[in-house]
Amino acid sequence: MSEETGQEKTEQPTGRRLEQAVEEGQILTSRDLIMAMVLLVGCMQFYLFGRYYYQELRNAFSFGLDFYNPLVRDLPLTHVLADRFGSAILLTLVFSIPIMVAAIATQIGLGGFHFVWKNLMPKGSRLSPVNGLGRIFGTHGLIELGKAVVKITVVGLVGYIVLKSFLPDILRLSLIPFETAIEQSGDMLILTLLIVVGAIALIGGADAFLQWYQHRQRLLMTRQEIKDEMKQTEGSPEVKNRIRKMQQEVSQRKSVTNVGEAQVIIVNPEHFAVALRYDFEEGAAPKVLSKGTDKIAQNIREKAEELGIPVLEMPLLARALYYTTEIGGEIRAELYRAVATVLSFVLNAGAQGDMPDVDVPDEMQFDANGRKLEKRP
Repeated sequence: MSEETGQEKTEQPTGRRLEQAVEEGQILTSRDLIMAMVLLVGCMQFYLFGRYYYQELRNAFSFGLDFYNPLVRDLPLTHVLADRFGSAILLTLVFSIPIMVAAIATQIGLGGFHFVWKNLMPKGSRLSPVNGLGRIFGTHGLIELGKAVVKITVVGLVGYIVLKSFLPDILRLSLIPFETAIEQSGDMLILTLLIVVGAIALIGGADAFLQWYQHRQRLLMTRQEIKDEMKQTEGSPEVKNRIRKMQQEVSQRKSVTNVGEAQVIIVNPEHFAVALRYDFEEGAAPKVLSKGTDKIAQNIREKAEELGIPVLEMPLLARALYYTTEIGGEIRAELYRAVATVLSFVLNAGAQGDMPDVDVPDEMQFDANGRKLEKRP
């Protein structure tokens, strides 16, 4: 339960919540799995290239311990060390690079590779003995203790079984030549390490799943938290509606300049005004060139009267066009017949004579606030 809202955390974390978790250093990781991958890669290198490594290191140190020639030739110490131990250092680097790649790749696969400066900063809570005892004897401490016991038990049991199976071979080592005994001992040691590390890898996989589950549980959110985050990132609905209304007003003011291209203005009679045009060449549906309410509607009417564009008072049609069509957009299909009647009256009769009857569908009828009117009986 969430202490602040009293709601259960059942919702998946949002993108912003995941970003905050990274900023706070809450990154999915598993030390057991990373260590298992490091040991596994190291053992595989010994298994595949162990004899080569052994021979190269043996030759490097055998050659490196011979200081007779450097002393006779009076060579600089740095030159001697680089010449004698350079190959051993290079071999060590070659051995270390795959291990580093394995560790980084495992972390990237788990939770990505992130360098968080915040985790490097000293924290007073880490130095507090009380908090330290809380971590040791708390739930997390008990879980870590249980994991340690399981790891020791599994690794010890696997090691015992493997060594027991090799016991006859180990006893025979004293009966064979020294070089052969060293070689067989190395083979048994590497095979034992591979089996033990395989068991550690299984433990690491289980720990990775446990860490993933705990990390997911920590990041779950309540519905209220998601709503609060949306308000912070996108603004409250009231503010968004106000911004949208202001944007619409700006767009409507700019659209007044398009009135000169209109063929007819539909008004309501004072509060709404919509300028229409039908392009015969395009053959598409009529478009709304300009629209507005109150002051903007008055500006549209005044400009239309100045330019001699017909202004027709049709309240239902004016509101229907205003609330269903954006500036520059084509009118809705439900209004085709009504607008066609108006355009025919304007273009053929020159807006002279009795006003035509215009039928506005029930679903297109709105009041002054944009609410749909109740259907007529």
